[in-house]
Amino acid sequence: MSKIKEPLLCLAIIFLGVLFGGSLYDSIVMAPNYRIGIPQSLEHLRLFMAAANPGSFFRVVAPLTQLSILISLILGWRRPAGRKWWLIAALLLIVAGDVVTFTFHYPRNAILFHDPMHTPPEMLETAAREWAYGNYVRILLVGAALISALKALLLGRRSQDG
Repeated sequence: MSKIKEPLLCLAIIFLGVLFGGSLYDSIVMAPNYRIGIPQSLEHLRLFMAAANPGSFFRVVAPLTQLSILISLILGWRRPAGRKWWLIAALLLIVAGDVVTFTFHYPRNAILFHDPMHTPPEMLETAAREWAYGNYVRILLVGAALISALKALLLGRRSQDG
C-alpha cells in the first residue's frame, strides 16, 4: 500500500498542473476572444465549440484531480502530520476553485454563449470582463492547491530521508 501513496500524490500533482495550465490557457487565449467583436465573436465561438469546449476538458480533469488528492489524503493520513494538513489545504483549495466555477463562471457562460446575438452587447461585455477577472481567482486557487500538494510531497520525502 505504501508503494501506491507517492505515485498517487505525484499523479494528483500532475492533474493540478494540468488544471493550472488549462486555467492559464483560458485566461491567455480564450478570455481575450470573448471581448472582441461582441456579439458576432461570441456567436462564432459558440458555433466553433459545438462538439467540445473548455468544459469538456475541465469536467474530466477537475474531478480526477479532487479524487486523486482525496485518495492521497486518505492513504497518507498516518504519514507525517504536516503532510495531511497540506493535502487538506490542496483539497479545499481545488474544491473552492470548482465552487467559483459553478457559482460564478457558469452563469456568465450562459450569458456569453446561450444566445449572444439576442443579448445586449453591454451585458455581454460585462459578463466577459467579469469572467476574465473571476478566472484570475480560479488560477490563484489552483496554483495554491498545486503548491500545497508539492509541499505535502516534499514533507513526505523528508520524513523518508530522515
